[in-house]
This record gives sequence, C-alpha cells and structure tokens, in this order.
Amino acid sequence: MPTLNSTKLYGRVALLRRQVLLRQLIRRAIAGALAVAAFTVTAGLATYALFLALRAPFGDLNAALAVAALYLAMAFVLLAYTLREPHSPELEALAEMEAAALETITAETQGVVQLVNTAGHRFENLGGSLTLGVSILGALRRLLAARKP
Repeated sequence: MPTLNSTKLYGRVALLRRQVLLRQLIRRAIAGALAVAAFTVTAGLATYALFLALRAPFGDLNAALAVAALYLAMAFVLLAYTLREPHSPELEALAEMEAAALETITAETQGVVQLVNTAGHRFENLGGSLTLGVSILGALRRLLAARKP
C-alpha cells in the first residue's frame, strides 16, 4: 500500500504545481493582451508624432528609419521579457516536493520491478523448456513412425 499512497501524494503535488503554473500563465496572458492593446494605440500615436518631429531635421527616409530602429529595439526588449521563465518560491517548493514524491515512488516500485523481471525470466525458461519438450516429442514420434513397417 505504500506505493499507492506515494502515487497519490505525487499526483496531488504534481496537480497543485500544474494548477499554480496555469494560474500564472492565465494572469500573464490577460496582462499581455491588455498591454498589447494599450501599446498598439500608444505606438500608433507616438509613431506619428515622432515621425513628424524627425521629419523636418532628417527628411522623410531618415525619420522613418529612426522610428523603425526604435521599434526594433523595443521588440527585442519585449521578446527577452516574454521568454523569461517565471520564478517564485512557491513553484520551487512544489518542484522539490514533486521530485521527492517521484523519488519515493521509484524507490517503492523497485521491488515490484524486480519481481516482474524475475517472473519474466521464469516464463522465458518455461517457454524454452516447453519448446525443447515439444521438439523431443516430435523427434520421438518420427522415430517411432519410421520403425513401424
């Protein structure tokens, strides 16, 4: 029964960890969607204003290139933020608990695995013996059939 209890514990801990990760993902997705909407409106107005400000001293082409370079830099910063892994003490504790529960299950099921391996070897030996017995019986039958006139 300890294996069943360990399995239940591992399942609970893994489920709790996945729930925390899902909650964080949902929060980040909602915040990201709102940020994208606000950023889109702001970026449109700011782009137009910046282009008008740069147009007089630099000309149309250079003003457009300057605005594009600014957007490229912002894109790299936002991409780096998006790809960053979330860290929290709660997630770290749950990850450690999950690893400990999995280790316990592995240790408890080691005996079962050895028992199954032993049974498999016995069945293999039994199968080899049966094959040998059938072969011997077939050979004896052919010998007896050959002796009959």
